[in-house]
Amino acid sequence: MAEKKVRLKKTAETVRERADKVTSKEEKSASRKLPKVNRPLSVLRRRTKKTTVSRAKTIEKKRRFKLIPRFFPEAWTELKLVTWPTKREAARLTGAVIIFATFFAIFVQLLDLVFNKLVKEIFLK
Repeated sequence: MAEKKVRLKKTAETVRERADKVTSKEEKSASRKLPKVNRPLSVLRRRTKKTTVSRAKTIEKKRRFKLIPRFFPEAWTELKLVTWPTKREAARLTGAVIIFATFFAIFVQLLDLVFNKLVKEIFLK
């Protein structure tokens, strides 16, 4: 008798699995090559190597530089993920904020007037 092969159903990828796959690909590619943000810093490193006399000073400067630049590539990748508004959207949203702030200021002033009258009538009479 021939054995029956059992077919396994392939489940769809979840959002988390897709995100993990994308981040693992980005980490692998980031480890292979320098991000664009580090390129100006690598130029600075090369210039500092030429100006220093001893190798110990060069190593010391490299260590100092490596502490700060880690922030910049991470910040740059976060900025790439931001969806920036168009000029028209930015102007519309700015107008909405100004109008809201104006109405809120008027509302607070009216409340201040009411409470001021109440205090004068109740406590100072």
